[in-house]
Amino acid sequence: MIDFIACIDFKGLKEKNINLELNCHSQKKQDFNNSYKNDYVLFKHNGSNKNLNLYETKNEKFLVFATIFEEDRQSLINKLDIKDDLNIKDSELMMKLYLKFGARGLQCLSDGFIFVIIDYAKEKVLAFRDHIGIKNICYFMSDSSIYLSSSFKNIFNLKDKNFSLNLQKVENFLNFEDISNTNTFTNEINKVSPSHLIEFNQGQIKISQYSKYKLKKNFVSADDQINGLRQLIKKSVSIDRSCKHSKIGFLFSGGLDSSTIISFFKTIKKINHEIFSFSSHFKNIDKDVVHLIDESSYQDEINKMKDINSITFDGGNESTLSDIDFYLEVVGQPFFFPNLYLSKKSFALASDKGISLVMNGNDGDTVISHGYEYFQELFLSFKWIKLFKEINKTATVRSQSKRFILKRTVLEQLSLSNLQFRYAKNKHLKNISTSNHSKAIEIQSLVANYYGIEERYPFYNRELIEYCLNISPNLKNKDGHSRYILKEAIKGVVPEKIRKRHSKSNLAHALCKNFVEKDSKIIDQELSSPNKILRGYVAIDDLKSSWNSLKENPRKYATRSYVPSKIFSFVVLNRWLRISGHKIKKLEKYT
Repeated sequence: MIDFIACIDFKGLKEKNINLELNCHSQKKQDFNNSYKNDYVLFKHNGSNKNLNLYETKNEKFLVFATIFEEDRQSLINKLDIKDDLNIKDSELMMKLYLKFGARGLQCLSDGFIFVIIDYAKEKVLAFRDHIGIKNICYFMSDSSIYLSSSFKNIFNLKDKNFSLNLQKVENFLNFEDISNTNTFTNEINKVSPSHLIEFNQGQIKISQYSKYKLKKNFVSADDQINGLRQLIKKSVSIDRSCKHSKIGFLFSGGLDSSTIISFFKTIKKINHEIFSFSSHFKNIDKDVVHLIDESSYQDEINKMKDINSITFDGGNESTLSDIDFYLEVVGQPFFFPNLYLSKKSFALASDKGISLVMNGNDGDTVISHGYEYFQELFLSFKWIKLFKEINKTATVRSQSKRFILKRTVLEQLSLSNLQFRYAKNKHLKNISTSNHSKAIEIQSLVANYYGIEERYPFYNRELIEYCLNISPNLKNKDGHSRYILKEAIKGVVPEKIRKRHSKSNLAHALCKNFVEKDSKIIDQELSSPNKILRGYVAIDDLKSSWNSLKENPRKYATRSYVPSKIFSFVVLNRWLRISGHKIKKLEKYT
C-alpha cells in the first residue's frame, strides 16, 4: 500500500518546523523514501516517481499525487488514447483525465485510488477518494495549514500536536451506532468519505460528492442478466498478471463469496501463476458446536484441487484481544473487528511464502444482495399474496417456519428510517453506502500492509457494484433461494456443494470460546481498571456481571447476543486510551 502525508500552507512553511514521518507500523521497512518540498508544500510518500510529479505550463503549476491499480491504468491509457503507454506516469495519466473530463471522469475508475492536486496558481488543494473507500484520505487543519494523509496514525502521531477526544464518537462506538464515514476518535482529524472530494481554498475546507451510483430500470432478460453478472465477476478477478505477482493469495473461508473469487480466477489464470488459499479450520472446538463454525468440508471442495496450494491453520489458536496492542499499534485508533485475527494469520502466512498480493472476497453478500429487500418492497407495495408465495418457498428451502422468515426478512426491518426505502434498489443502495465497508477495508488493509501485502477486493469493483444495484429485484431472491442470480452465474465454475449451500458459519462461537480461553487476562485487566471517561458511557458492574456469565456458558452468548460485542468494544477503547491518552490534550478534563 502506498502511504503518504503532506502539509500545505499557501502562506508559507518557511517559519514552521514541520516534521512528517511514516507512522504506519510495518514488519517490512517502508520509509517515506520520496519527498517534495518548497516554500508552500512538504509532501512525503513511499511510492515511486510515477506517483508524485510537478506539472507546469506558462500560467499554471500543479503538484499531482496519484495511486491507481494497473487494471485502471490500462483502461485510462485506452480511454485517453495514450501512445507512449510504457513511460507515462500514473500522476500524469490522472491529470490528463481530470483536465479533459473534470471530476466526472474519475467515475471510469473501477478500483481503489487516491488523487491529489495542489494548484499553486489558484492556491487550492483537491483530494479525491475512490467510490467505496479502498484507499483512505485523512485531513487535519492547523492554523493556515492543512495536513493530508492516507493514514489516521500518520497525523495523530505528529510531533508537537495534541488532539481532543471525540466524545460523540466514543458514545456511538460503545453503543454500536458508529455509522459515520468521516469522523475519527479525535475532533480535529477527519476522513474524506468514499466518492467525495475535499477542497482546501483560502483557509476553508469544502467537502462534496463527485460521484454517485446510477439506478435505472432493467429491461434485460433474466438469462442476459445472469450472463452479464458472470462476465463482470470474471472481469473483476482479472487482475494484472505481470511477473510481479506470480504468486496470488486468496482469503478462503469456503463460503460462497470467497469460493466464487478463487474459482473464477482459477479458470483464467496463466500457467506460470501459483494459487495459494489461506483457510482457517475449527476442528478442535467443542463437538456440539463444531458443525456451526467449521467449514472444512466446503473448503476441501476447492483446496483438494491439484493446482491449489492449500494452507490451513487452526483458528482456535488465534484471537484478536490477546494481541490487542499489536492491532492498536497498526490501526492507530479503536476498531470493531473481532475476527481480525483470521486475516492477520493469513497475511503472515502469505508473507512467509513470498506472496505480495492477496484477493479478498469481502462483502459479496452486500454487493450481490441476498435479495430480501425485494420482500420488503412487496410488503410496502401491498403485494402481499406475492410476498406470501415467496416466503412460503423460502421457508420450504430453508426448512424454517413462514412466521420466522416473515419476522426476520420483513418485520424486523421496518424501522422508521427504513420506511423511506420502499423500493428494493434504493434499500440495496443504502446498504452498499454504509460506512461498514470502508472501515473494514481500512482496518484490514493496514494489517495487510504490515506484512507487505496488497489486498484486492473484486466484489468492490465499481462496475460490478453498479450492475448489481440494477439487477431485477426478483432475480436476487427467487424460488426460495437468496442470491439466486449469483448462484446461477457461478454454475459450472464453483463446486455444487458450495453453490447450493444455505448455511453460514457462526464465528461468534469461536469468539466466545477465545474470550474464555485466551483473552480472559486482558478482559479482566481492562474491566478492573476502566478509564474514568468510559464510566459515563458503560455500566461497568453490569458488564462485569455479563462477562462472568459468559465465562460460565459461552455458547449461550454466541447467538443474537450483544454481550461479546460490548466486551470487545470496551476492551479495545479502554486499552487505546491507556496507550494513547498522552496524545489527547487535557484528557483529565473529560473525567
